[in-house]
Amino acid sequence: MNPFTSVYVQDFEGEDDAARIRAAILKAEETNADYVIFEPRRYHLHSTVIFATEGFEHDAGSASHDSKECHIVIQGTRNLTLLGAIDESGTPATVLAGYNGNEVHGYLPAILWCEDNTGLSIQNMAFTREPAYASAGVVTAKNDKTVWVKVFEGNPCYDGMGCYCMNRFNPETNALTGESVTYGNGAGALWKLEEPGLLSLTSSDVAAKVSIGEHVSWHQGAQTDFQTYFARCDELQLTNIRTLNANGFAMLTEACRHIAADQVVFRPDGNRLFTAPRDAWKIFKCSGDIRINRMQIEGVRMDGQNMHSNWLELKQVADKREALFFCHHTFAKLEIGSIVELHHGEEIYPLHIASWCHESKAERGNLYRIQFEELLPAVAKEGMLGSASCWEPDRYLCTNSTFTNIAGAGHLVRYDHLYILNCKYTNTMNPGILLGAELPVHAEGGHATDIVIKDCEFDNCGFFPRYGAAGCIGIKSSGFSGKFNTNIVIMNNHMKNSEIGVHAVDAHDVYLIGNTFANIEVPLKKEEAVTGDIWEHLNRMEPN
Repeated sequence: MNPFTSVYVQDFEGEDDAARIRAAILKAEETNADYVIFEPRRYHLHSTVIFATEGFEHDAGSASHDSKECHIVIQGTRNLTLLGAIDESGTPATVLAGYNGNEVHGYLPAILWCEDNTGLSIQNMAFTREPAYASAGVVTAKNDKTVWVKVFEGNPCYDGMGCYCMNRFNPETNALTGESVTYGNGAGALWKLEEPGLLSLTSSDVAAKVSIGEHVSWHQGAQTDFQTYFARCDELQLTNIRTLNANGFAMLTEACRHIAADQVVFRPDGNRLFTAPRDAWKIFKCSGDIRINRMQIEGVRMDGQNMHSNWLELKQVADKREALFFCHHTFAKLEIGSIVELHHGEEIYPLHIASWCHESKAERGNLYRIQFEELLPAVAKEGMLGSASCWEPDRYLCTNSTFTNIAGAGHLVRYDHLYILNCKYTNTMNPGILLGAELPVHAEGGHATDIVIKDCEFDNCGFFPRYGAAGCIGIKSSGFSGKFNTNIVIMNNHMKNSEIGVHAVDAHDVYLIGNTFANIEVPLKKEEAVTGDIWEHLNRMEPN
């Protein structure tokens, strides 16, 4: 490697590893270096910088902050690679361990916060919290009000730890079972240290949901926080990345154009059972070509991968071609010439953007003034919803990936043009793949159209419904009722050990071809009053 294009973290001084890494990145930015080289070791990150950003607010549970405390910030670079080391098995040997002060339900510094970079590449790196943000153990005793848990060796065990996003596991297989025991609001009580390695929790609600002998996992908090964050990072490359433990969303990509990811892994180390109390990887308002291969996600609450933009809500018709729209959460640019689809019931009116401007900020969102090339439809009025095509990918392709023990959906899809091939979904609380928009809480859109799910395997999926959809594959848009999710091909998949194979609700033009169902009570469930056309061909039931 050419030494004139490389910067080595080991050459820099600082108060801690975080400061040394920041100094190396600054040098790389100043000299236009191609690589920042990391050693094969654990980097302990304590010191932080405060970074001004509008990227904090992404859902209804987000805090309204205008800055983020971060260990490492990368901003405005071109073609920079952060290159870690690997061990003999090819696993990342460079670990960035972010600080954890063991606060209950607290925000923590982002390990890596990246904005406005082009050609950024992260290779051979692992991310975690130290101490870990999660723990696990076995239920040894209980009564109506209290549960006692023997904590697995090596897991956090201290007085006053929170009990958020708790889940149960089969002690023989460590397979996720049943509904989550606690959610983001916690158990309403904290763990009490009875003796070394033994915790008790006084909560009648938790006691009613767990059994002696079950394995359980929980987190010290559950804020809408982002451990690694990439905003407006076009041509982003993520290769051989491992998240061992996270305090919120393990990773978020926002408004990035073109993403290539290979061997991005979210899986706990040791015997902690769970990786993160929120989604593994949220893809938000990203566009272009998104290609993901050999991704592994294990042990997250809620979804493995959550992909969506936000609805535009028409607030005022200004003239025949111009309207003012509100959009929840963070600001993202629109693109001249791109399409906004206006929705009136099941009717769609595609309009091309002639010009637009950011009118102003608004409560929990932003106002956009848009002029269209075409006339607004006669039905245009306040409250009408729109979806911006420039906030969705031209194509999303996920291949050869696995989703295991997900206390949500494996893939939550609110995008068009998705192709999911040769992936495996095992023990997902909600459907392995859940297609459809959401309106009432987070205003996440749009609907799912032009979807191919092929050569995938589903095992023990959808045992707890989401938005009323259950099974291996669910098709349901929350807050809507109609034929909204269309042109869906479900082909050559193997679905087993689940109550429902495909649960189609707000669906139309769905094609089930060559699928195999084993130990499935209802291969296809549909709502006759809502569901449109579903075509079935060459599907078969395997004997139990």
